[in-house]
Amino acid sequence: FHSETEGREIINVLISDVDHHSAHFVLEYFFFSPLLALAVGKRDIIFLIDSSMGTIVINAVREFIKRFIDTMPIGPDQVQVGVAMFSSTPRMEINLNSFSSKESLSSALAKIKPKPSVEVNVGAALDFVRTNMLTAESGSRIQDQVPQLVLLLTSKKSKDSVQQPADALRQMGVLTLAAGSRAADEAELKQIAFDDSVIFMLKDFRMLLRNPREIISPLSTLSGQIVLFISPIVDVTTVHTQRVVRDIVFLVDGSSYVGNNLQPVLDFITEVVNRLDVRPERVRIGLMQFAERQRTEFYLNTHNTKQDVLSAIAQLRLMGGRALNTGAALQYALTNHFQPAAGSRGREGIQQVLVLITGGPSQDEVKRIADRVALEGVLTFAVGAGQVEDRFLKTVAFVENLAISHNPSFAFNVKEFIRCIPISFSFSFLGNLPATGINKRDIVFLLDGSDDSKNGLLAIREFIRRMAEDLDIDQDIVRVAVIQYSEDAFTYFLLNTYSSKKAIICAINGLTTKGGRNLNTGAALQYVRDHVFTAASGSRHQLGVPQLLIVMTGGGSSDDVAGPAEDLKNSGVLSIAIGIKNAVEAELQSIAFLPRFRFNISAFGELLHIQPDILSFIKSKMGIEPPTIIGKNNDTWHFPQIQTLSFDFGHLIVWI
Repeated sequence: FHSETEGREIINVLISDVDHHSAHFVLEYFFFSPLLALAVGKRDIIFLIDSSMGTIVINAVREFIKRFIDTMPIGPDQVQVGVAMFSSTPRMEINLNSFSSKESLSSALAKIKPKPSVEVNVGAALDFVRTNMLTAESGSRIQDQVPQLVLLLTSKKSKDSVQQPADALRQMGVLTLAAGSRAADEAELKQIAFDDSVIFMLKDFRMLLRNPREIISPLSTLSGQIVLFISPIVDVTTVHTQRVVRDIVFLVDGSSYVGNNLQPVLDFITEVVNRLDVRPERVRIGLMQFAERQRTEFYLNTHNTKQDVLSAIAQLRLMGGRALNTGAALQYALTNHFQPAAGSRGREGIQQVLVLITGGPSQDEVKRIADRVALEGVLTFAVGAGQVEDRFLKTVAFVENLAISHNPSFAFNVKEFIRCIPISFSFSFLGNLPATGINKRDIVFLLDGSDDSKNGLLAIREFIRRMAEDLDIDQDIVRVAVIQYSEDAFTYFLLNTYSSKKAIICAINGLTTKGGRNLNTGAALQYVRDHVFTAASGSRHQLGVPQLLIVMTGGGSSDDVAGPAEDLKNSGVLSIAIGIKNAVEAELQSIAFLPRFRFNISAFGELLHIQPDILSFIKSKMGIEPPTIIGKNNDTWHFPQIQTLSFDFGHLIVWI
């Protein structure tokens, strides 16, 4: 090793929590403090070993892998391990699905033998792993979004080229680590590894056995976790604060609700700013106040230095007022601050962040404006600084986890807030990606076709017809399907049934209710997942096209809804839930991808009132994109097989 910690680093990239499905990511990741180790999640790990290294070294490598296995939760639903060896030609020793227990895996590991050779072909070995071992038949769970990792251990420079095979693995979404000793070529390992930080040059692989307890401890080269969220779908790794690029606007309650809390509020903002790299090319800060009216203190492009920003914050005085129009203030921030003329770089793909600090209730309507702010790509945090209700803060925040409520004196440490504010989130819309395909959508309408919905048929038809009229329907752009259900589900037409807007509208005009006395909403959701959001039915999910489901239901379900709804979310489907008349709120909550994608109306006629809001969301710049890993030298790698829903969140890279 260059240092004794490198062996530990290898282990930690392998066991860092790459696949942690949790809605509590906001609280789990501390931007300004080291990340705590989390439990090992599912992963497929292949050790690719140079078999020409001799018996003594191979024995050391075998023992290293065995000790690693001893620390892992091995099993088909947990960590799977495979082993391949190579010299001039590669061979599979252990497939990912060959053994399901530590004991059997360790026994098989004991049987691997060295194979003397003057030359090694690393490129061919990498290709062998990709085409023969990272497949479903061999146990790979890559199609289930389970992280795929390959650790190469070699002692020689490759005779063949490694660049193209390494790139092919990278494009699959495989995280490749490279360890070399003796005559291994470090430049070659750089071509293979997904980042320079996961290249390990050792004098001798026997050094892997030094202090094995420490080596297998949960330390990570990435100083944190690569986390792929399916619901919400997020990809997180860890970033020096110097690399954060954000536009952040603080929206401060200037009314008497804040009153004596002004200084703590200013102290809070000051400390947050102090922790950021404030300059035009990095983090820009804006500030405004509101009460009945709004007042800009400074725009994102007003001040160019941190000191100027801090001086302006220190001079803030409350504008006064006894009432709050928070909705109007949110709209004001959107139309006056998050604009290019005011210094916003949202159209350049820079994350837009709004931090609302308020101490009281609003006298105007807030939810619709908050939804609009979210649809524009602004990540809103809502912080309580007085007697404001938690429910109100959750309404304003982009998701409920971004609502932070505190005591009336606003007495809390900024670090507590920083824990909850992932300043380094990249809220990446497809509008900031290349223009190809940014309007593509696969949209499925799942309609309550029971007897109780017959009276609402005309409104349902008109709702879908208006949606279709306003969408760019074409087999290469927007595809639409309609499914009805009551006790069972019935396909009216699939995503690939019609290729023109005219044909779809004609079909919609002929829609009739299927009938039925009961609703099995859970079974219908499962039906849509298994039979509609598939390639055979016209889904382009594997091509990265956003998958949207609009569910309309008028009553309670006779079966379980939560399980199938969660399965859809985990499949990357973004669901909008519309409850009509007697719909059950808890079921709508289970179905909707986020709380703001849940609507509950009292009559079918109200469908036409919410149609513009839903259309606005569908047409917003959102989509599914591959996660991106950013290396220490600002090099980037894209992983098209690991998909994240960029409407909600993109990627967070943090190097501690």
